Amino acid sequence: MVDDRKNGSAWRFSYRVVLPVALAVGITIATVAGFVYWSTAKSDGRALQRETHLISRVIAQEIKALADRQDYYSNWDEAITALKEQDTEWIDEELASDLYGDSKFDRIYVLEAAESAIYAMYAGGRTTADRFEADRPTIAPMVARLKAIDAAGALAAYDGGNSGRVPNVAEIALIDGRPAYVGVTPIMSESGDDGFEQTPGSESFLICIRFLEGALAEDFSGQYFIDSPAFAATASTQEGFASHALTNEAGQTVGWFAWRPDRPGALILSETLPAMLGAMAIAGLVLVLLLRSLRRTTAALEEGKARAEHQANHDVLTGLANRAYFNRRLEEALSGSSRDSFSVALLALDLDRFKQVNDTLGHEAGDQLLREVGERLTPLVDEEDTVARLGGDEFAIIQRGVKAPDEVSALSGNIIAALGAPFVLAGRVAQIGVSIGAVITPANQAARDLASKADIALYEAKNSGRNTFKIFDEAMQKAAQYRNKVSTEMQEANLPVQPRERVA
Repeated sequence: MVDDRKNGSAWRFSYRVVLPVALAVGITIATVAGFVYWSTAKSDGRALQRETHLISRVIAQEIKALADRQDYYSNWDEAITALKEQDTEWIDEELASDLYGDSKFDRIYVLEAAESAIYAMYAGGRTTADRFEADRPTIAPMVARLKAIDAAGALAAYDGGNSGRVPNVAEIALIDGRPAYVGVTPIMSESGDDGFEQTPGSESFLICIRFLEGALAEDFSGQYFIDSPAFAATASTQEGFASHALTNEAGQTVGWFAWRPDRPGALILSETLPAMLGAMAIAGLVLVLLLRSLRRTTAALEEGKARAEHQANHDVLTGLANRAYFNRRLEEALSGSSRDSFSVALLALDLDRFKQVNDTLGHEAGDQLLREVGERLTPLVDEEDTVARLGGDEFAIIQRGVKAPDEVSALSGNIIAALGAPFVLAGRVAQIGVSIGAVITPANQAARDLASKADIALYEAKNSGRNTFKIFDEAMQKAAQYRNKVSTEMQEANLPVQPRERVA
């Protein structure tokens, strides 16, 4: 019973306290984790937007800067003279070498008006002009576009001094499968003097190519703190990398710039996560300790409450039901008897020779006897029955679910046999007996009337020589009424009257 009560108390505490607290903590942790994840993602997203915008602007600026450097060498009177004289040595030593040394162009071509190459340089070294044919598929459309621009009057505007920039076509294209700056400009006269005039359609072209993954990628890392920058023909599939499309003037994607984006939110989270987890662990430990303390306090209160309830409903000496609890149980049994076909029996017990044992062996032996009587009575009844000590040596039993008087007789016989066995008290053997008066009711009855009838049956048992039992019948009621009448008459005549014991 104690273990069941403790288990029930633990279950109620878990259901009423631990579960709500666990749910509240879980919801709080989930909410905080969700907010942290959202904040981290938003911060990282904004950082990615800023880096993407920076990368786009830097690439555009670098393309413009390369076009400006190429423009500087495209309007040169000496270059016009060298082209007319087919002086490729001058082109190599003065024009191409300066372009490579100043701007680090990886490939330089000079084309005649008919788009045949007369000069080629690879990585700072002169090479055969036919090397241009490998790059012609990429460059030829750009030359055609420039010729269309020139035909529209751009060249004439420059010659007339109405434009400060040599007409050009410059964009990002794939060369040997690598993103590169490709610029095409006509070679023009810087002075416009006689002898250097260019007839539209007769100009030669300067082609400059610079691969982007070299110095430009290093600029991204060194100047703009972009992590692991790289130019490639395809988007990066490497985990943790972002990619930005490189497009030409037609809006077509011709390459990709990949880098490991800055993730300030994730960085802050990774740096603070150990501290957060430590704080959560400490908070969890404190919470567990508080719950344990609360559990112990609650258990102590419930145990105290259960103890108080038990003491209020049970006899202190024997642990059996006391008179108040017995009366409530009797009312419950009587009110429940009408819902089934069974009856309720009330047994009133009075110990025989108890006073003699108490006077001879002392009160401690008498108390021990009462406790052992309770211990012998309890196993004789069913779980739903009630055994009570009403006071002194008076006991009572509520027997429920009685189908026939024989069941009451059998229980009474078992009680007489159990209490008739010798008791060992204070090292001495004591022998007592018990008188039992029983009443059986088939339906709702008043508890007071039922107790009175059990008292009458007990009186008859005592008068029959004790250590026996009697079940109430109507003849006993008439005899009791006669005794009461005689007792009243004797009281009126001032004669002594022998008092009769009561059960309840």
